[in-house]
Amino acid sequence: MHINLRIIDAAKQAAVAPRFQAALQEAGGRILHFGPVAQVLEGEDVPLPMAGVFEFATLAQALAFYNSERYAPIKAERREAQEARMFIVETG
Repeated sequence: MHINLRIIDAAKQAAVAPRFQAALQEAGGRILHFGPVAQVLEGEDVPLPMAGVFEFATLAQALAFYNSERYAPIKAERREAQEARMFIVETG
């Protein structure tokens, strides 16, 4: 699972981040990377300033987390704290 984001409300972001991390870990996910975009190497679209990669064992597990009742209120709060693009890549 990839996310590219801009924080729009730092206080809300600070409140939601630990809850997001806990829910992600409870669902079997782990954070591989989260931090500022260092440099654009290719492409015309300018990325948002922060990026993250979260790993799940399976696509089904990632989707179950994203659509879970546990994550729903966190997702709503996250959307108030950030402008984000999130997508899943399936590896095999």
